[in-house]
Amino acid sequence: MDMFMGSYDHRIDNKGRLVMPAKFRAQIGDTVVCTVGLDNCLAVYPMDAWSVYLQKLQSLPFTKGQARQFMRTLLGAAEELPVDGQGRILLSVKLRKYALLSDAVVVNGVNDHLEIWNSEKWAASNDEMLENFTSLAEGVSDLGV
Repeated sequence: MDMFMGSYDHRIDNKGRLVMPAKFRAQIGDTVVCTVGLDNCLAVYPMDAWSVYLQKLQSLPFTKGQARQFMRTLLGAAEELPVDGQGRILLSVKLRKYALLSDAVVVNGVNDHLEIWNSEKWAASNDEMLENFTSLAEGVSDLGV
């Protein structure tokens, strides 16, 4: 599985369709799973990466309330989306509403999946992350840099 990286400015059309960045099209295949992501973005997984993620989810203890709520939220919002011949996916109103998406968006590569962000929210979040990058790195265990 290839790694997704880079950020790309895109637009959602008036029908709710998003053209995936050309760089990512070969990696995502014919079908993706789109669901709610952390920090009010959308998470888009190619089917092979989604299968790996599902295996990790199955190991969560369903007897724990937070694990149940997390799985219910994530899986309840998940939608299997075909990628059309022009590299577009159709984002549901429910998902667009969650991530505050209307027109301008950022598609961000994050290792095994993509994130779709409201452009303004991404700009503010990204500025904050860059400003705090050193402390973010220090907070990540076993980074090794």
